[in-house]
Amino acid sequence: MRIRPFLQNNKRLHRLTALLLILVISVSLICPAGASSQEDTAETIRVGYYENEVFQEGAQDGAVKSGYAYEYYRKISEYTGWKYEYVYGTFSEMYQMLLDGEIDLLAGLAYTDEREGKIGFPAEKMGDETYHLVKHDSSVDITPNPKTFNGKNIGVLESAMVDPLNSYLEGHHVEAEVVIYKDYTELFDDFDAGKIDILAVEGDGSYGRGNIQVLCTFGTNEYYLCVNINRPDLLEELNDAQAALATEEPNYLGTLNAEYYSFSILSRTFSQEEKSWIATHDSLSIGYLENYLPYSDTDEDGNVTGVVKDIVQEMFEELNMPSIQISYHGYENYQEMFEDIRNGSIDVAFPMSGGLYYSEQNDMYLSSTVISSSSELVYNDNFDEETITNCAVNENNTLQYYYVKNYYPDVEISFYPSIEDCLDAVVRDEVSCTIINGMRASDILKNYRYSGLSSRQLSGVDNHCFGVRIGNEVLLRIINRGVNLFTTDYAKNLAYRYSDQLYSYGFGDVLREYIGLFAGLFVALAAFII
Repeated sequence: MRIRPFLQNNKRLHRLTALLLILVISVSLICPAGASSQEDTAETIRVGYYENEVFQEGAQDGAVKSGYAYEYYRKISEYTGWKYEYVYGTFSEMYQMLLDGEIDLLAGLAYTDEREGKIGFPAEKMGDETYHLVKHDSSVDITPNPKTFNGKNIGVLESAMVDPLNSYLEGHHVEAEVVIYKDYTELFDDFDAGKIDILAVEGDGSYGRGNIQVLCTFGTNEYYLCVNINRPDLLEELNDAQAALATEEPNYLGTLNAEYYSFSILSRTFSQEEKSWIATHDSLSIGYLENYLPYSDTDEDGNVTGVVKDIVQEMFEELNMPSIQISYHGYENYQEMFEDIRNGSIDVAFPMSGGLYYSEQNDMYLSSTVISSSSELVYNDNFDEETITNCAVNENNTLQYYYVKNYYPDVEISFYPSIEDCLDAVVRDEVSCTIINGMRASDILKNYRYSGLSSRQLSGVDNHCFGVRIGNEVLLRIINRGVNLFTTDYAKNLAYRYSDQLYSYGFGDVLREYIGLFAGLFVALAAFII
């Protein structure tokens, strides 16, 4: 009597379970994946995209887009989930479309009282801008004296630059013809063709050009990623995204500046002091450290090789200084190179490192970083807290010494004649460790006799720079111009060309590595012959 109700209840349970399964399957067929439904609801934002050198490029269908503003758009999308529809045209056309509500976003607008209430400005800027007047080197009648601007034509984009330009000219009582352009491309083309005497330009908004001179600065401004005034919802999302970006990546704008604006119009535009230095110098002597590939060395023919050779040549070509004669002097000992740069025997030294304190102690300026890398701690047996107690250092390479003193000031240092001697000391347990630059470590440690050693990457970054004697600051500025023309990865790519020269994996290494296999084959062959 008790079994029948249980069976009946059990059948009802099965029917209910089957119905639930059918319902779940039906829902999954309608919405097969959560990601897809999110994609369907992602909002498409209309972006006004105009062509502007360095700032944003690729303003046409199918063109590859790049630039400061384009990368900023993409970064904001990571926080908002926005999908973009790009609307192309001139700056003036895009600005009017923003006022008319036909686009949602437009980058690069400065705040003005006239724009208040017509355009949505977020709480955070997307960058800073300085406005400059530049001229062709060939225009000898135009000088930084504003009086020489009288009677000249000055080209400027129809933008927030116009008002500060007019204010500057009025303040200096200059009677010049201000020619207003609606499009960046036409403005730059006319200047390059010589149709414009003076160009009003955003310092970071156009590519560097040879044979031009900066006359003066006539204004500064912050610029914003602006929103259609009728879309307060987008402005709120943008504010939230910028706040999150500032918290999670506080140096993001600085990174964009370093990536894009090193190619700007000011990068190759020398100051009057720099022009004077160039006019009075036709040669430059560069000292470099030998036995330090991939950075620097002397090859079998007695010529310089390594990153220093390539980077210096590229720098002076990019700076349009091909006539300057470069000579190189190799040094086995770092201190000898220090002494020669102090007494003026050489003008520049490479590589230099150690940070500001040690460079000051040696009467040196350090340039911007040419190449940076991690370093490797090399040790015997297992790693523990006693591993970094006594470190072997190459007495001829002060870079290694400075690195240890900066990051491990309490470690006991033992000096050896070369990095190979340092490694041999670790193998013999005379010291607990040594440190090798990360661009050199893997290739040096290929040597079979170091196969028993272990290594681990250290957190401290090793920056390699050019060194210039204190008092030679104009040359330092020229060197920095050259260094800043290249991206951070450029010198690393050069370094990889030379890394394989650090150690050649030969037949002896093969024989030692596979000695057991060779011995077994020999025994087998002998047994077969017998």
